Amino acid sequence: MPIRTHRGRAAVYRRFWGWPVRSPKHLAGTVLALVAIGLGLGRVLPDNRSGATFAAPSISAERKAAASPFGTGSRSAPADAGIARQAPALAPSAPAPAAALTVARSWVTGFLTVPKGITAARWVEQLRPYTTDDLFPQLQSIDPANVPAAQIIDAPRTVSAGASSAEVDVATTAVVVRLLLVSTPAGWRVASYERAG
Repeated sequence: MPIRTHRGRAAVYRRFWGWPVRSPKHLAGTVLALVAIGLGLGRVLPDNRSGATFAAPSISAERKAAASPFGTGSRSAPADAGIARQAPALAPSAPAPAAALTVARSWVTGFLTVPKGITAARWVEQLRPYTTDDLFPQLQSIDPANVPAAQIIDAPRTVSAGASSAEVDVATTAVVVRLLLVSTPAGWRVASYERAG
């Protein structure tokens, strides 16, 4: 039987909207349903936070890096560095500049070059020409003895590139290293690194 009066519609609406507050069980069920819908939409909708910056490295992350340079990855830079992360593209629109690829190869070569008896300070110094100042505290926490004996096996490959930053993968015999390079007044420099994949 159709509802023909405004008073009848109001009663139906009142019943519908009043259902969640009728009992604690109804309220809990409604809240859980809304949370589930919100989480589902959060997973389905695209993430448009293009201006997010990296968080500062924590002490526990530095200790993990000291134990294993590539174990958990080391993607981090101080929050005040102002380095915006670019979303990695599956097929880059343009390759990274040749200077950035050269710096990426040189940095990984220096990182993997650990002569017998080298001190941690000297090992870090060989990376200075290719590294931003913000990455040095993290590198200083690494014991060079933990760096795997590996060699580069392929040319650096662009993951994503922009006007002032690029993500580059460098394949080695141990792992694939993903570098974030930024353009500075002194040229391209490595701002962070992690194990790719």
